[in-house]
Amino acid sequence: MKKFLVALCVCFLSGFFVGCQRKEEVNLKSLSKDKNNYQISVDYDVKNKQADVLQTVKYVNSTGTILKNVQFHLYPQYFKQGATQNVVSDIKLANAYSNGMSYAKFEIERVLVNGEDVNIVYEGEFDQTLNVELGFNLMPNNSVEILIEYFFELPNCNHRFGYGENTINLCNFYPIASVWENGKFVETAYNSNGDPFYSDMSNYCVDIAVNNEYLVAGSGSIKYEKQVDNKKNVKFEAEMVRDFALVLSNKFQVKEKRCGDTKILYYYFNDSKSDESLQASFDAIKTFSNLFGEYPYKTFSVVQADFVHGGMEYPALVMISGEIDNSDDYKNVIVHETAHQWWYGIVGNDEFDLPWIDEALTEYSTVLFYDYNKDYNFNHKEMINSAKENFSIFISVYEDVLGKIDTSMRACDEYNTEPEYTYCVYVKGVLMFDSLCQIVGNENFVKSLKYYFDENKFKNVQAEDLIQAFETTCNGKFENFFGSWIKGKVVIR
Repeated sequence: MKKFLVALCVCFLSGFFVGCQRKEEVNLKSLSKDKNNYQISVDYDVKNKQADVLQTVKYVNSTGTILKNVQFHLYPQYFKQGATQNVVSDIKLANAYSNGMSYAKFEIERVLVNGEDVNIVYEGEFDQTLNVELGFNLMPNNSVEILIEYFFELPNCNHRFGYGENTINLCNFYPIASVWENGKFVETAYNSNGDPFYSDMSNYCVDIAVNNEYLVAGSGSIKYEKQVDNKKNVKFEAEMVRDFALVLSNKFQVKEKRCGDTKILYYYFNDSKSDESLQASFDAIKTFSNLFGEYPYKTFSVVQADFVHGGMEYPALVMISGEIDNSDDYKNVIVHETAHQWWYGIVGNDEFDLPWIDEALTEYSTVLFYDYNKDYNFNHKEMINSAKENFSIFISVYEDVLGKIDTSMRACDEYNTEPEYTYCVYVKGVLMFDSLCQIVGNENFVKSLKYYFDENKFKNVQAEDLIQAFETTCNGKFENFFGSWIKGKVVIR
């Protein structure tokens, strides 16, 4: 759950804001060369909640080794009946399936490699990956065209892949190429804890045909809307993003505001304070661009959605749960999810094995946001003390029940419960970065994050990259500091 759990680290920097304007132009067109290219056409049937999809991927072998196959994650498989991995925790089950249990359908109908039919090969205990055998050796830096034709039916589920009363969420709906790391494709499974995804930067051209009364929010810029066979066809393009998401609704209203070269769009169906929500989106883009580095995309969509958690990040698009009824909490989730555009969106990491890298840093970036936006009236001392107190209570309760508690920051599937994941990754993670900020000072802390972003944008990182950024900027050694927090050795009082 994307909730603000801790308080503010005192950070003062006079004359920080000079207006919302782009200081440097990121050449996405140049950076996007030699990246995977996805062309996806979705024909969506609103009445039956079904879609026929034609997807062509120009896969570029950037692994540095010869490939005989390419692997794709099939995340919709986890929403099918019989999947052994739950998409939500037991405590969220009723909220996710408010009308009772519902399951997805997902079937691949054919796969072509360079225009030639190949066998459809599922792998995993419930077919959660697609293994495309190429039939030849794909040399490094060469490419192959893989066509995948498939069908899906959404579950009635307030989640990433599903529909609710107000929105249709088409997120993680398509086969996405697995990351190649340490001599193999990464096969991380779906998990109810966190956002268990990991992907490379790619380019997307996505069009969707849907009933005329529906508005479509997407991860990218709308290139056109036109009529095709009594439906509205909307085409999106996005360069140098690591994922793509769509949210549809026939109840959406839209407001927009510009921040430099970026158009901020706010899609909502029930928000009496929509102007404040749009302003929070604007303030977040402006603040984080000044703090860490320029937001590189032409659009940013904040989308109210039927969603079981507080919010969810995708490149150039974030979902905010319509169930949040407190205005301050709602705006806080907007700020948190916007910070993810920098941490995971642009600087990527394995969210399954190393969830703390993006989540803890995103949560602490939310802390920094309030330091530079005093009008939001968050009190540093009260909130940091509350975070420490809540973490201590969490430890005490778990020790009373279980006799002991593992407070290390670890992979998503190694937490027994969602609260355990939340407290160890979010609350403890913020306390870790707050402690580091106090040690190195605010100026060095922000400089380190600027350096970290600049050195690693559009790449995937490991923990060592984050540590190295602080060591380089602050001229010190921080491996033991991070190690103590990550391994659970630090005593929080």
